[in-house]
Amino acid sequence: MNQPNDAIRKELEALTCRLLEKQLTTDQDARLTEILNAYPDLIKDYTNQIHLDSLLSASLYESVPEGINVVDQENLSHESQTTHLGIPSAELPASRRFSFRLRGIALVMVVLLVGAVVWLNQKVPPRQENQIASRPDYVGMLLDTEDAVWGHDDLEEDIPYGTQFKTGQSLWLKSGIARIHFQSGAGVVLEGPAKIEFRSPLNALLHHGKLAAYVPDEAQGFSVDTSKIRIVDLGTRFGTVVDRSGEAEVHVFEGEVDVKPVMSANKKLANLKASQALRFSNGTVQGAEISVTPAKFADVPTLEQLVAAKSGNYPPQETIHFENHQPLNQISLIKENSALPAGILVGEDFEYPSTSLFQQNGGIGFDHEGWWVDQNFTRLMVPEKRMQWGGLDGGPMILEARGRHHAYPSLAHRMARKLETPLKDDFYFSVLVQYHGLDGDDFFGLWFDDSKGRLGNSHSLVPSVGFKEGQFFARFTVKDEVLFQEPIDHETFLLVGHLARKNAPHFNHLEVWVNPVGDRVETPDVVVNLPKEGKLLKSINALGMRIGQYTEVTDSLFLDRLVIGDSYEAVTQPAAVQK
Repeated sequence: MNQPNDAIRKELEALTCRLLEKQLTTDQDARLTEILNAYPDLIKDYTNQIHLDSLLSASLYESVPEGINVVDQENLSHESQTTHLGIPSAELPASRRFSFRLRGIALVMVVLLVGAVVWLNQKVPPRQENQIASRPDYVGMLLDTEDAVWGHDDLEEDIPYGTQFKTGQSLWLKSGIARIHFQSGAGVVLEGPAKIEFRSPLNALLHHGKLAAYVPDEAQGFSVDTSKIRIVDLGTRFGTVVDRSGEAEVHVFEGEVDVKPVMSANKKLANLKASQALRFSNGTVQGAEISVTPAKFADVPTLEQLVAAKSGNYPPQETIHFENHQPLNQISLIKENSALPAGILVGEDFEYPSTSLFQQNGGIGFDHEGWWVDQNFTRLMVPEKRMQWGGLDGGPMILEARGRHHAYPSLAHRMARKLETPLKDDFYFSVLVQYHGLDGDDFFGLWFDDSKGRLGNSHSLVPSVGFKEGQFFARFTVKDEVLFQEPIDHETFLLVGHLARKNAPHFNHLEVWVNPVGDRVETPDVVVNLPKEGKLLKSINALGMRIGQYTEVTDSLFLDRLVIGDSYEAVTQPAAVQK
C-alpha cells in the first residue's frame, strides 16, 4: 500500500478545502479522487475534515443569536463570487461558505454546549463505543441497482434510488445487484438471489445471498448476521456468501472481522484478517479455510456515494457544470444542409435551439415523447470543427456526454429513446464518434433493445457495440463479446453495424465495421452470433447509450449523425444535398 508523504497530505487538505468552499474544478475533483484511491490511509483524514465542516456549519446556523443575519456577516468577510463545482452539491450541506471568524464563533459555541450537556447529564451513562444515534425514520437507503429484479408484491417493480428503509423492513432481490447505504456510514452491495433484513444502522440479517461491505471508521462494529453466525467488522472491507441451509463463507479483503455465534455474542469462533477466508457449515464451530476471492463479489458503494447519501438527498440532482460553457451559435442552426442522408428509417443530427437534448422530439423515425438524457452529464454544443470521417460530415451541433462521477449511480446511462415504429426486419446503423481522454478503463456502448427500460437496466443481454479495455467490441452478451482494433484518442471514427435474423424469428446475428472504406458489405471487421444466454429480441423498440462505471468524469464522448437504414449503402452515404 502506498504511504502518503507530507506533500500529498497538504495537497489533499488544499483540495478538500476547495471542495468545501465550492471552488473545486473538474480537474481538481479528478485529482482528489485519484489521491483517495491511491492512498486509502488518507480517507479517514478526508472524512474527518468533511464531518468537522458539517458540524461547524450546522452549529453556526442553529446557534447564532436572534437578529444576526449570517449571510450579511459572510458578505462582510467575502467578496461575492460565482464558482462552478465539479461534484454534486448534494454531497455536502447546502451552505458551505463561512468566514474564519464565524467558524471560530461556532466552535466556541459547540465547546460550551458540549460542556453544558455533560454537566447537566453527569448521571446519564456514557454512550458505548461505536453506538450510533439512530434516526427514527430510516436505517438504510438504496443507492443504485444493476438489472435488479425484486421479489416483493408490496414494492414497485423498480425501486427508486434514494428509497429509505426502516428498521424491520426486508428486501428480497431475485437477481441482479443492489447497493445500499446504512445510516451508520457503512455501504454494502447485495447480489441476488438474496434476502436482507434491516435491523439497525449497525446491523443487518442476511437470510441468504451474496454481500460485500465497506465499513469506514465511523461505522466500525457494523455486523451482518446469518442464521448461525454474526460477522462483526473491525475495519474495513469484507464479504459473505450465505446459502439457504445456513452455510456461510466469510472473506476479508482489508482490516479484520470477528465471527461469533448468533446465540452467544460473548463467544468468538474466529478472527479473520486481510486475505483470509473461512467456510462455516451447520453444526460446526470452527470454519474451514478457503481461498479469499474478491472477484466473486460485486463492487461496493464508492466513498463519494456514501458521502452524498449522508445528506439524505440521493441521488444528487444539481447539475455538474461544464467548464468553458460555449453559447449557442444561432447561425449554425440554419439548416441549409442536414447531416442525415436521404431514404433512412431512423436518424438524429442533434440540431436543436438548446443546450439540452432532454425531451427533444426531433429527428427521423423516433417516438414523439423525445429523448431521455442525464442532464447532469450531457449537453448539445457547437464544436470548433465539425465531426468528419471520409466523405461523411457531421452537422453544426453535436452531443457531448461526460464520464461517470463516483457519487452517482454505477450504471452511467446518458441517453435513450423509443422508436416510432418497431424494427422487425434486418437493418443497418451508423454513428460518428469521437472520444477525449481515452484509456483502458473507459467504456462506451450503443445498445438496441425492445424497451428503454429503467435506470437500473444495464442492457447487458442485448446487441451492443462500442469500445472497452482500449478496443472496439461487438456483443449480444458480455460473455460472447469480441474485441478488435483500437480506437484513437481525439480522432473521429465511423461505427457501422448490421443486425439481422439468420433462420430465426429473433435477431441473432451482428456484424460490425469500423471506418470502412469502399463497398465492404461482405467483409465486416467482426461477426457475433447470439449465444444461449442472450435476450430473444423479435423487435427493436428503443436504443440508447451509456458510459462505463470506471470512466473518468473529465472524459468526453461526442456523437453525431446517428442513422438507421435498410441497407449498408443507406447508412454510409453522404448527407442529402438540399436544393
